[in-house]
Amino acid sequence: MGGIDEGESFDVGMAECRVIAQGYRVVDEERHAVDYRPSVWGDYFIANPTLPHNYEKSLKWMQERRDELINKAREMFVDDSDTSSSDSFGKLMKLVDALQRLGVSYHFKGEINSSMQSLALAEFASDDFHAISLRFRLLRQERHHIRCDVFDGFTDGGGGLRAAVRSDTRAVLALYEAAHLGTPDEEFLKEAQVETRNLLTAAAAAAMAGRRAEIKPALSNKVRHALETPSFRRMKRLEARLYIPLYQQDDEECNELLLELAKLDFYLLQRLHREEAAEICEWYDGLESPRELFYARHRPAEAYFWAMGVYYEPQHAKARKLLAKFIATITPYDDTFDNYGVWEELQPFAHVMQRWDEKDAEKLGRCYRDYARFLFGAMNEIESALPKHISKKHVNVIRDIINQVCGGYVTEIEWRDSKYIPPLQEHLQVTLITCFYWAISCTAFVVFGEGVTDEVIKWMSEFPKIVRDSCIVSRLMDDIVAHAFETERNNVATAVTCYMKEYGATEEEAREALWNDVENAWRDMNREYLRLTSIPSPLLIQVINLARMMETMYKTIDGYTDSAALQEWMSLLLAQPMPF
Repeated sequence: MGGIDEGESFDVGMAECRVIAQGYRVVDEERHAVDYRPSVWGDYFIANPTLPHNYEKSLKWMQERRDELINKAREMFVDDSDTSSSDSFGKLMKLVDALQRLGVSYHFKGEINSSMQSLALAEFASDDFHAISLRFRLLRQERHHIRCDVFDGFTDGGGGLRAAVRSDTRAVLALYEAAHLGTPDEEFLKEAQVETRNLLTAAAAAAMAGRRAEIKPALSNKVRHALETPSFRRMKRLEARLYIPLYQQDDEECNELLLELAKLDFYLLQRLHREEAAEICEWYDGLESPRELFYARHRPAEAYFWAMGVYYEPQHAKARKLLAKFIATITPYDDTFDNYGVWEELQPFAHVMQRWDEKDAEKLGRCYRDYARFLFGAMNEIESALPKHISKKHVNVIRDIINQVCGGYVTEIEWRDSKYIPPLQEHLQVTLITCFYWAISCTAFVVFGEGVTDEVIKWMSEFPKIVRDSCIVSRLMDDIVAHAFETERNNVATAVTCYMKEYGATEEEAREALWNDVENAWRDMNREYLRLTSIPSPLLIQVINLARMMETMYKTIDGYTDSAALQEWMSLLLAQPMPF
């Protein structure tokens, strides 16, 4: 096989290289290769595997105090179990909402499930718009299909919100958060999403300018936080880290017991996450094969961050680490096609990869051989970590999906080399698979284990709609933010380019249309989340969590590639101890 078999890097003088979007340089025009920057984390987690302990109390004291506070918080459910009065009803909702947003709800699953059952069945006659919106959101989050006609009494003749509601910023914020759980046929929630965003944007600007003195800084900060990313779409561990100080500032809402619990629990779990991040980085650094892939993005820390977004709870440590290894492993697969390979080399490489032939992989050229070893080794490691009676069968489903990814990569290279710009739907038929989210979703299920039956894996193997919708969010957000970069390196046409050509649209019009498709995919996911009663909630939420990670990593820039863009968020979760 031809290529750069014996070299260790692209031998091109940097002064000769063409500079493209985001300051990258095209280092090999034939291979469409750019100089991917190394991760900003380097060996930080390997050199610093333990989170600093600056708190005045010992870890043992913190653990015991955390457990004591959990028990006291459980008593609050008993106190608020009578929902016959609107006051008790409101207290219970605020308790559940706080526990969920502060990141400690995993300690209270039974209590929250029971409370939501009560809230769903209880008669709720109230003219409190904030309470109605909060109830709607809490029930939808727990898969109760509450109807959106509960908002009917709060609209004016034109379908917009009544003036009394529009002037209540806290109530408008509650509806804004609730509206993001709407389904495709709920026109009121679609319109409310736009109307509340406009109202909140104006309110935040007025408060900043001193024109709305009744909006306290704590509420104004919550508004800006929600406008950046609504709660339902935010990575849950990051939501907790960012919400804790917002909760602390809000005198009207803050419960000191819950605040202390949230801080202690976050710090103790943060220590575990830091150790796991170090373990993943050490694993990656200790492998020989990735070192040879000079053209690839090496992102073990970022891969762990991604996996932490799928499940962060301590009991899922094994699954989290296996998923992180999978994500770190598949990244150079994309780069081998996208940032290194040429057609005559990629054809035999793809043939070997789709047969999972470890013996023939040794006959490939240097980088191709090294990547094959890397992927095959990682999949064997995942298989060996699972119970023997399901391991091969379930991991083979992942392998089958990866084969479809590889076939899609081959198609993309054909498009790239022939400068073919397909219609948008033809593009998505391939690129929804090559975004790798289907394979990641399947792997997240397989390594999770809990509730993963053969029937569930068969359902996953058929590319179900909720997974497809998550892939739409992934593919389109990636293509929108990376459009200039991919276009200027003469890579595969993005969805933006395909839309522009098919509809004779400007780039701005194409972006707007594709962002609308992202919104529609979220609404479709919301509907599937409610109706797929045969699939356990802990599994479906993983698919939604993967879509949430796109909101964190790809909202304005490809943060996985440009890892400096994620540094602040990763630092808050893994490097900076929770302050007390």
